[in-house]
Amino acid sequence: MTSDSSRLRAVRNGGAERAEHLAGLIMALARREGMKAGDRLIEQRLADALDLSRAPIRLGLKALEAAGLARGEPNRGFVLAKNPTSGAAQPALAAVRRAEQIYATIAGDVLASRLPADVTEAELMRRYDLSRAELQRLLDRIAAEGWIARLPGYGWRFAETVSSPEAQFQAAAFRAVIEPAAIAQPDYALAPEVITRLRERQQRILDGEFEKMTIGEIYQSGCDFHEEIIRGAGNPFFVEALKRVNSIRRLFAYRSFANRDGMRRHVREHLRLLDVLEARRYAEAADLMAKHLQRTLVAGLS
Repeated sequence: MTSDSSRLRAVRNGGAERAEHLAGLIMALARREGMKAGDRLIEQRLADALDLSRAPIRLGLKALEAAGLARGEPNRGFVLAKNPTSGAAQPALAAVRRAEQIYATIAGDVLASRLPADVTEAELMRRYDLSRAELQRLLDRIAAEGWIARLPGYGWRFAETVSSPEAQFQAAAFRAVIEPAAIAQPDYALAPEVITRLRERQQRILDGEFEKMTIGEIYQSGCDFHEEIIRGAGNPFFVEALKRVNSIRRLFAYRSFANRDGMRRHVREHLRLLDVLEARRYAEAADLMAKHLQRTLVAGLS
């Protein structure tokens, strides 16, 4: 009976922890997008941005409501009750930052060969001081990104290829081909409201938010930008290909993102690209994207 009660408690605790984590992901996204109190939290848009189904999004929204960070309104769904930059939002964001820090530590340990190729969950929990629920979320994420796989019998194995310099070069070279090609598609178009939203986000980063962001947040912001640009081609294969390569790049991106001056230049290039896209000079925009990514290829910036 005691064992059954303990298991039930563990399941409940794990469910609450998952809800809190989802709430943090939503608040982190709202912060990246510059949302304010009173803005709508649209389920489908959140699901698309976080690559989740609507069921976990609802779970996260309910957790935000319970924490007083969101509220349900008739005919509007959920809206933000507090600004994502406010002190009230910090506890929700803290869990996401902790997960990101641990992820970065694991990535660094893999790149520096401080971890064996084969590991057990017990070893990882001890080494990184993780609960089982925290570890499972991290392993699910890393497995989806392609740099760890479950062994047939017991434990996990890190992939050798994704952390190699050759893999990093190949990922950058692939992007340098597909992203300009997407902009050069005959039916390419980017909605004005998308350009406005992207410009506002990039300008906020350049105006000082950059200094407050974690490396993980900076990386995700760059991924969001490039994925939105490529989405203008109206071809889901371009988007899926870029999402896949961005997932793999994340492992070694943390090294290059230490170059803050290089990243500021990177953001300025993003803003210039948006100006050209807004003018619908797509051939010029494709050329700018090619040059932007060629510099990435040479400098190692992501």
